[in-house]
Amino acid sequence: MADIELAADDAAEMPYQRFGIPKLGFENYWYPILTTRDVRRKPRSVRLLGNDIVLFRDAGKLFALDDRCPHRGVKLSGGRCAYAGSGTISCPYHGWTFDGASGQLVAALMEGPDSPINRKVTIRSYPVREYAGLIWLWPGSMAPSVLEEDVPEYIGQQDRFFSISMFTDYKCNWRALVDNWPQDHHAQYVHRTSPELMLQPVLPFALALDPFPLDGNKGIAIRRSGGMTRADYPGLGGFPNNEWWRVMKPSGRGNVRGFETSKAHKVYGIRNQSEVWLPGLVVVGRLSGEYALVQWAVPIDENTTRCFNINNWRRLGRWREIYDRANYYLWRGWMHDRIFSDQDKTMVEALVPGPERLSKTDVGVIAWRKFAGAHARRPPIADPSNINPVAADQPVRRHA
Repeated sequence: MADIELAADDAAEMPYQRFGIPKLGFENYWYPILTTRDVRRKPRSVRLLGNDIVLFRDAGKLFALDDRCPHRGVKLSGGRCAYAGSGTISCPYHGWTFDGASGQLVAALMEGPDSPINRKVTIRSYPVREYAGLIWLWPGSMAPSVLEEDVPEYIGQQDRFFSISMFTDYKCNWRALVDNWPQDHHAQYVHRTSPELMLQPVLPFALALDPFPLDGNKGIAIRRSGGMTRADYPGLGGFPNNEWWRVMKPSGRGNVRGFETSKAHKVYGIRNQSEVWLPGLVVVGRLSGEYALVQWAVPIDENTTRCFNINNWRRLGRWREIYDRANYYLWRGWMHDRIFSDQDKTMVEALVPGPERLSKTDVGVIAWRKFAGAHARRPPIADPSNINPVAADQPVRRHA
């Protein structure tokens, strides 16, 4: 039985092992984990890339430590900051007190101030930032990068833009969610029944896809051309099939031209209708240049992914901001961040990992996997001869 389970696990990993894409995500990147309002006076336990972490505040500063006291294994998130202003957290079991910045044990309270164990024990501390209304953690072994350089610039430019963020936990591996984003043609089928698209013509399908890397190796974009909005299939009939209610004019979502001359490019710097960035996020712009969406796949553990929807609007005056916020809470947040995104959630949670039979609609998925495996940020390798990296131009066998 164990051999059968091992074989099944190996088969599930096959699509990713060849590209070096880890099950728990790429470590050396910043990840959003909560909104700033989610951590207040009480410590908060979170999990990121399989690590249990406690977040706590003291004197207005945020700290992040391993959520386990090394004394007897109790979670520190059940404790509290017993000494306000000290930047410490005390374990609820025996009062072992740790410095939030360094993770060093500064006092074993039940052993007295002269205990020889004081300052001889250290737990892991994590770089943590509050930025654009979100809490960001760095789980990697490398020195943290500059957060502002790793995220789309408009997320933090609060003088020019404002953001509304929410997240949902998916019961799937993070790779399944990111694979859902690089133009794999699922939107034309899955999302055609969403309130956002139900009355409009089906988005163009059977497109020709041309993936290419973004400047600075941040990620990839996919140039689209051709396609159709209706087709007849011998022995079956047409697609879409008798959907008489599609009476509205196209909204422009299916437009594959015009980004380089659009406000989306001039205001947001977006040259493509969608871009997939490392370590696992998608940037979706609108031609109007007044709105852009970032969805971020955050690996919680092997079987759980937190999907952040970071909605960004251009500041166009006080009354327009009031309108945009009201529109989000009364319509868009429900229409897109819940119903539309939950259609994706249903699909990726139903996915059964294993060998794949890929086709021409998966060009973007293949390009993303190759790019991520070749360009993800990793610590320097002492002996490169021991590694067999996947080259960015390695051919990939596809089945029609």
